[in-house]
Amino acid sequence: MALRLTFAAAALMISGTAFSAVTITAPEEIKIVVVNDQEVNTGLFRSANNQYKVDAGESSISVRYTQYFEHLNGEHDIVKSGVVTLKTPFLKDGENYRLDLVNAPASFEAAKKYAKQPIVALVDKNKQLLVQQTGANTEQKPWLGQGIFAKATDLTQKKSAPVNQPAAIYAQTTSLNSGATVNSTHSADQQLIQLWQKSNKAERQKFMSWLAEQAN
Repeated sequence: MALRLTFAAAALMISGTAFSAVTITAPEEIKIVVVNDQEVNTGLFRSANNQYKVDAGESSISVRYTQYFEHLNGEHDIVKSGVVTLKTPFLKDGENYRLDLVNAPASFEAAKKYAKQPIVALVDKNKQLLVQQTGANTEQKPWLGQGIFAKATDLTQKKSAPVNQPAAIYAQTTSLNSGATVNSTHSADQQLIQLWQKSNKAERQKFMSWLAEQAN
């Protein structure tokens, strides 16, 4: 009987190791696109605080900075950066971590500059900085700058990893401060416009963020 119990305990230990994971939370402005070479599909209605389960240990996490802006004239923009790939230190099983933007912009003009080279950090549950990664300097521009139906969506771009990123900064004790007919197509467009007009700012933001992601 003792031998059987020993085997059972060993099996539980192996099972626990095999399924060890950590939880990473990201704000709405950070979209996780790839984790350890596996593409992440967040869908249309992702929550403001997105939680992801990642294997314990070291991971490679690729993200985009994406932010929605609604202007006084009624037009909208999505500012979107290139991909930033962050190599994590060893992440402990069962712990919670959070991705954050360093010196996140508050205005549309500041966001356009920030998107060229965003800075993403990973912190632990005590808000201690674990790693900080600056993106490659790119010439990202606002998406849909002339309104929601102004441009055709480009679906040919690939979610490629960035090149020439500055070296990551690792630390343990620094706190982060910061075939349809034309008529049916026309009818669908009208329905979409009506839904847009009836939606509130939060619903528009979710839709625009999702739509921008489809162009990645």
